[in-house]
Amino acid sequence: MAQPDTHTASYDTIVIGGGISGLVAANRAAELGLRTVVLEKGTADKYLCSSRYTGGTFHVCLTDIQVGPEKLAAAIDATTRGFARKDVGGAVAKDSLRLVRWLQAEGIKFVNLGHYHSFVLAPPSRTGPGLDWEGRGGDVLLRTLETNLKKRGSHIQRGTRALALDVSTPGIIKLEVEQAGGTGTKSTLTAKAVVIADGGFPANVELVRQHITPVPEKILQRNALTATGDGLQMAMAVGAATLGMDCFYGHLLSRDAMNNAKLWPRPYVDSLATSGMLVDAHGRRFADEGEGGVYLANAVARLADPLSASLVMDHAIWQGPGTSPLVPSNPHLPNAGGTLHRANTLAELAALMGVPAQALQDTVAQYNQALESGTLPQLSPTRRVDRYKPWPIKVAPFYAVPLCTGITNTMGGLMVDQDGAVLDKNGAAIPGLYAAGGASGGLEGGPSIGYVGGLIKSVLGLRAAEKIANFSA
Repeated sequence: MAQPDTHTASYDTIVIGGGISGLVAANRAAELGLRTVVLEKGTADKYLCSSRYTGGTFHVCLTDIQVGPEKLAAAIDATTRGFARKDVGGAVAKDSLRLVRWLQAEGIKFVNLGHYHSFVLAPPSRTGPGLDWEGRGGDVLLRTLETNLKKRGSHIQRGTRALALDVSTPGIIKLEVEQAGGTGTKSTLTAKAVVIADGGFPANVELVRQHITPVPEKILQRNALTATGDGLQMAMAVGAATLGMDCFYGHLLSRDAMNNAKLWPRPYVDSLATSGMLVDAHGRRFADEGEGGVYLANAVARLADPLSASLVMDHAIWQGPGTSPLVPSNPHLPNAGGTLHRANTLAELAALMGVPAQALQDTVAQYNQALESGTLPQLSPTRRVDRYKPWPIKVAPFYAVPLCTGITNTMGGLMVDQDGAVLDKNGAAIPGLYAAGGASGGLEGGPSIGYVGGLIKSVLGLRAAEKIANFSA
């Protein structure tokens, strides 16, 4: 580690990252009497991060967190097909509702939008297409938690980027940091514990290229461009293990969103994709639409050309699932400038899409026949029917939406236990080192690209603070 240019400061707990997981960890630590500081590399009063952009729903696997720990644990196991670590999944299942109740005690307000949206940060941000965050749920949450942190005698140190960890001294972690602007002004902070909560690595082009897609320039950064994997890389440098790095949370968007800010982060077209079908540049299906929008977003990203996929549907789908709640594609997508091909025949639609007409017609015919005969699961690729209702593609006019993938955050990260303790490659905890939120791995992902929930990972921030303070919930 380079020699510091300035003084050394010591804390009980240092939290890296000022998003929801970082501020939950910091507030809980300060509440339990620990001298705490949050290091945030953003310099603005309302520094950008994924938590400011969030839709705001606290759920577990699209399930209401009030159903109880046993059902939530079963949902996590089923959704990830056994990939989630049992201890981490069990902790999230056990403490999801406790997290929300703790946030309510912190002054955070929620609204109930029904179904699994029982706890949505207020005021909701899903008001229309494009990006709308200021003064809404995530923004209000961060400002409220920062105010609470100050009242507890702790603070956010803005414009401070963590550079390297040193865990060689028993009982102490040294953290090299640099002030805003990369001027070379460095200092060393020390603490009994460090919580890494600076998100995943969606905005790190080289890490995305290494783990997710060989062509990261052909997927849309559906995020604040601040999660660059700093904490992840620092922890790996001191022996931390990782898990599930090849999966991400994101959505299917209009391809025009690559150049039209009105089309991200919403509307996304997942409900259309799970009702109709996705085809590649050859007019052929390439993924199971019944697995859901997050799965399909990953499937598109893994194509040789992630900008070659299209969504195909008919008029019934456009007028049905296309008008589903929460910023529906119909009418927001075309109104915001998104391309919507429309034709009276599949051959005419294929010409607009630039795919072989016969291939598209054959693909749709095979799909419709399998739907009618109840053999969709036998298609190649298969089409499961138990999660999302498959619709026939028969009613003219027919529609197609050129697609892109929007990556919101990565699913994998540092391997942790049920309290967020970072584990090494032998499965042993690295003393004093913790991770929470998007920086943690072992809850989501796997072969099913199982999506559990982004905000709910801040449970690990709550538990990490309590573990550091030797507090038993």
